[in-house]
Amino acid sequence: MCNIPRFAFALAVTGLVPLAPLSASALIMTGSGNQAVHDAGWPEGALAVANLESRIGWWEGPPFGGGEWHFLYQGNTEAFQEALAAFAAIRAPTLDLVVHDGPQEDGILKKEADWTFTVWVPANWHRLFNNPKSVFEADHPNFRQPVAPPRLEVYVGKGVDWAKVKVPPGLSVRDERATARTNAAGGAGLRADLYDMATGKPIAGAQVTVERIFDTVRGRPSAPEKAAEATSDATGRVEITKLPPGTYRLTVGADGYAPRALSYERYGERTFKQFAIELARTAAICGTVTDDNGKPIEGVKVSPSNVMAINGRGYTLPQLAEAVTDKDGAFALTDLPAGFTQFRIHHPVYYFSDLFTIHEVPGPNVVLRMIGAGSIHVSVTDNEGHALSRYEGNEILVEVEPKGGSRVGSRVGSAKVKDDGTFEFDKVPPGEYRIKSRPNPSNSNRQYAPEQIVTVAPGAPTKVKVIYE
Repeated sequence: MCNIPRFAFALAVTGLVPLAPLSASALIMTGSGNQAVHDAGWPEGALAVANLESRIGWWEGPPFGGGEWHFLYQGNTEAFQEALAAFAAIRAPTLDLVVHDGPQEDGILKKEADWTFTVWVPANWHRLFNNPKSVFEADHPNFRQPVAPPRLEVYVGKGVDWAKVKVPPGLSVRDERATARTNAAGGAGLRADLYDMATGKPIAGAQVTVERIFDTVRGRPSAPEKAAEATSDATGRVEITKLPPGTYRLTVGADGYAPRALSYERYGERTFKQFAIELARTAAICGTVTDDNGKPIEGVKVSPSNVMAINGRGYTLPQLAEAVTDKDGAFALTDLPAGFTQFRIHHPVYYFSDLFTIHEVPGPNVVLRMIGAGSIHVSVTDNEGHALSRYEGNEILVEVEPKGGSRVGSRVGSAKVKDDGTFEFDKVPPGEYRIKSRPNPSNSNRQYAPEQIVTVAPGAPTKVKVIYE
């Protein structure tokens, strides 16, 4: 068992230390109307559903390669029956038919749909979630899962009369309308069954909290705000009712178990959802942080990354665990789930490159080594030496990448310069780097400032002057 320094452990709401000053935005492709789309590599029969005349638009996401296609439709019961017949003809291991109370506005296209069709390109799914050499996106619900089945979701009450719909043989229906549950009490609601991941036995006395995580007034994410909570009974069951519409996450906690956050989902006025939730026993992992000569480093912030439980799947903590090393370089992280983790560690003058080793939790004390890092101080000017933060009306970006090109785990980044025309890239490993700059947006065929190659060494900053001609 770890010897845990009293001062070494804290919970922080802050995010992980990024590898780059700016993160990439999700690229989502959209289209309106019902002009025919081409097969992107979907299961047989999906194209016929995608190109129905009742389609009013489509969009494709998510980030990191795309592959999840969403199609929106408007129509009456007869038009939906046609869509349902086409959906039932898709050749896939399973098909998912879901019934909701309507109406429903799509969050991307901002259009109201009577039903929607969602289908994945299997190759994209496997590349993103099932690469055995990667645990990227480990905390995503799709991680290490079979490809999600094609899904048809109908929002009844406006265009479609569900009572008149005839479901083709062989299709199962998942009804998420509030009126479909027992003990209906009005508003949205949920039912959750809690289980011990190691034994499969129900967990009594677990607390389930529903937190609103989307500000519907401002239309943007917000700090979690508790909306409801309940405690599981002797069978491990919790039921929560009378939730107002909103986007919520569930957090679950129980004595002896690692807390868990899950289910970022949108609830309508009459939505009802059911969950089976597994909790892993709490565990700790300890270790030491040293420099490349084996000397302990004090004051290093250590956080778990891509936390996984004993089932090898992601286990999202409600708050990010963080430990700070003592004078001996020692740290301890508690309240993690028994399973596995990677590490992110941060220090102002050192750099950590071993981001991908997977460690068992609990496990033997780990030794994490950092190397002395430098920094790059960039200043942008015109030919006369005047500081620039914008060029031809557009903000200026500075890009840094290793001279040999970017690679997984390398220190790269791009950042918008500050108002005084400067920016500092810190915690840069020793080596040669390529410095480029351009306004955003910019002309890809135009060079605004000469590229430069600089050498970074530990200690003193490397100063670079970028001159726009």
